[in-house]
Amino acid sequence: MASEPAQSGHLPPPADVLRALGDLIGGPGNRPLLWERRGQWQVGFRWVATPAILLGALLARWLGFEFPVVPVLAIAAGTAAYNAAFSWIFRRYGSEMLIDPGLDRVATILQAICDYVVVFLLIYFTGGAWSPLALFLIFHVVIAAIQFFRRVAYLFAAWAAGGMWLLLLGHVTGRVPTHVVTFRGQPMFGGDRPANAIGLLLVFTATVFLTAAMVGQIMRLLRSRVGALASTTTELTLANQKLNGLYAIVRAIGSERHLDPILATVASRLAAVFGVPAVAVHLLSDDGQSMRHVASTGPPERITERVTPAAGNPLDPRVAAGETVVLDGIGDGAIAQLQPEVEALGIVSAALAPLRVEDRVIGALGIYSDQPGGLPDRDVEFLKLSADLAAIAIEDARTNEAIDALMRERTQFMLEVAHNLRAPLAAGLDIVQLLREGYLGEVNERQKDYLERIDVRLRALHHTIGNLLTIARTRDWSREIPDVVVDVDKVVEHTRNTFEKPAADKRLRFTVTAEPNLPAVDSGADLIEQIVENLVSNAVKYTPEGGEVEVRFSRSGSDELCIEVRDTGIGIPVAERDRLFREFFRASNAKKLTSDGTGLGLALVKQSVDRHKGRIDLVSEEGRGTKVVVHLPVHRGPAVP
Repeated sequence: MASEPAQSGHLPPPADVLRALGDLIGGPGNRPLLWERRGQWQVGFRWVATPAILLGALLARWLGFEFPVVPVLAIAAGTAAYNAAFSWIFRRYGSEMLIDPGLDRVATILQAICDYVVVFLLIYFTGGAWSPLALFLIFHVVIAAIQFFRRVAYLFAAWAAGGMWLLLLGHVTGRVPTHVVTFRGQPMFGGDRPANAIGLLLVFTATVFLTAAMVGQIMRLLRSRVGALASTTTELTLANQKLNGLYAIVRAIGSERHLDPILATVASRLAAVFGVPAVAVHLLSDDGQSMRHVASTGPPERITERVTPAAGNPLDPRVAAGETVVLDGIGDGAIAQLQPEVEALGIVSAALAPLRVEDRVIGALGIYSDQPGGLPDRDVEFLKLSADLAAIAIEDARTNEAIDALMRERTQFMLEVAHNLRAPLAAGLDIVQLLREGYLGEVNERQKDYLERIDVRLRALHHTIGNLLTIARTRDWSREIPDVVVDVDKVVEHTRNTFEKPAADKRLRFTVTAEPNLPAVDSGADLIEQIVENLVSNAVKYTPEGGEVEVRFSRSGSDELCIEVRDTGIGIPVAERDRLFREFFRASNAKKLTSDGTGLGLALVKQSVDRHKGRIDLVSEEGRGTKVVVHLPVHRGPAVP
């Protein structure tokens, strides 16, 4: 067997050395940054520093300072060259640097080395250990404290101070020549005064280390505050998501009447809020001995049905007693029964909260997570709150469904009774008609009078039964309105022909107007005519002689027909307007005016408009008149109970 090659004689590649140094400086893994990538922003700063060197050199020579200009210009050109190289590196490998922070730290360290070389060269050619440009080394210490740890700032301070002391030692021993800067022929500082340089370097050394300490401490506090702020922001975001989830559940309770859509909303919203792969809702059977799956999101139903505690499961007593059960691991309870299938879905923990209505448990809400450790305490509390809301939604939906069932039974009863009454009533009307016209023998005037009274009462009853039948059919949401396209112009003409004579008999000013080119409306046979007839009939009936009734057909936008009926009649008392569209309700002032009326006309209007998914606007003032505006969509969608 071949032996492993010896490692002791091999040195790591330079890139690995730089990467290791980067980890030492920047710390392992990702570290929060104040600007994009650590090295990226320095490239832009260096594009400003390069021309600044040129301008500074030219300005100094113009003011009368003398120093080696050519080396300084060469340093500026070299700075531009390596800055262009780093700019290309960040453009070419920027995406890799975002994925691997170590690469970014390598680039940052290389830039720091190059920058230190440039600054020390500038210091060397502008007076060496006596150069005022040594103060620029403080900027590197500040940058190190901002971008890295405080110990890195101390390292940069040590490099700055150490470099200056080595430069002074080279000047004193004669190993490093000194370039004395002069101002208008007079030397400003030089190697003949090392004591001055020592004093300046002592102050410089203290300054860079104090700078590292102070800026490092400030940045430590700043990072701590930024971290706390980020944590708070994350918590607020999560809390906002939870509130949105609760709002969706509450909205479902208010807008939905049936159980299935509400439970689907609960399951999907909670899965998004908790960030879990599965949420399931289970309800207790009527006898309270078992649970059945009713809604879920995430896993197949065959799993959620069996994962939830069923009869005989040890979780039943705890959930039934109102306890929220948290399972950390898939080896507990019902989850253990399906361990292979659950593991394949990534589920490793679960929580079950009871669905409670008052003191009664009606089911369980299950959260199935792909994260170990179960739910945190705050999420458990939120789960309890969600379960309470879900329980209210379930109970509300059950109540609505029971009411709907009763309404269907009532509607069916009304249909059957009305049908059973209509046939014998029609026969009775025919017999009365035969008697009145003498086909069954001569009748005297008194008998004719009674027969006319009977005919009036029977026809009113026949009309009432007809309205009841129409209301019952309109209420039956299971039966869609037949698809008929209604020509509004024909409705306009029918309205004018039907009510011109009754209005003229009461000496009413009666007008019917319509905008040109009104669109046809998707409706049911005669429904729009019935809406208009009931509104106009009421307006004519309850407007005193000499009054006015106006009917107007118009378009609202491109997809809505408006039918406006305005009168100058008796109006509606304010206290009674909320009951106006109820069946068999008649306003008190209407009853005083006439006993003729069933209180079904406006109820029929409301039912028909609802079936069209339209709306009714009503403005009325007692003694001044009423205006009713019906808005009907031109294109009617599917029925929604």
